[in-house]
Amino acid sequence: MARDLRIELRTKEALLAMGFYALLVIIVFSFAFNADAALTLRIGGALLWVAFLFAAMVALDRAFLRESAEAALTGLQTTPASRAAILAGKLGSSFLLMLGLEAVLLPLFAVLFNAPPQARWGGIALTAVLGTWALASVGTYFSAMSVHVRQRGVLLPLLLLPAAIPAILAVVQATQTYLEATGVANYWLQLLLGYDIIFTSLGLLLADAVLEVE
Repeated sequence: MARDLRIELRTKEALLAMGFYALLVIIVFSFAFNADAALTLRIGGALLWVAFLFAAMVALDRAFLRESAEAALTGLQTTPASRAAILAGKLGSSFLLMLGLEAVLLPLFAVLFNAPPQARWGGIALTAVLGTWALASVGTYFSAMSVHVRQRGVLLPLLLLPAAIPAILAVVQATQTYLEATGVANYWLQLLLGYDIIFTSLGLLLADAVLEVE
């Protein structure tokens, strides 16, 4: 995880691509819908998570990109680290990169979409953390599965999005609840937390199978 973060902070390849796509989505939506507080109360949560999903796809597609050339993944597997540790490191780096970008996008979203003053940003931030964990846990596993596939950029969304539907539904509903400040989203947060724990555990347990040496 530390290695991936150091490389990314030096090159900024994934961060720039993630930021470009997510920023483009937010700006286009802000112009297309002529966003105001009333609109944000109705669909703001969905619009925000569309931008986050675009950023997540870029980050997860690149999670194993450096290891796909010159048998780098095989070399990584010859180290004393277990395959579960390798997968956990990739999950952690993807999670932190996505979360860092979201910390920048949230204030921008609030300004461009005239977020209502009563919005509960603490709840939205907690939802973002749990939702990003969900996307990272499932996406890292599928990214590892498709690392040697030629059309990995097409395959990853086809695998990730159906599996992530419960998490996507939960984050949109929870974000919308906190934007409207109509109550707490305990049910959706509990669903997200359970999803995170289950899929993180499954990914680590199946790491030996998915990271087979080619």
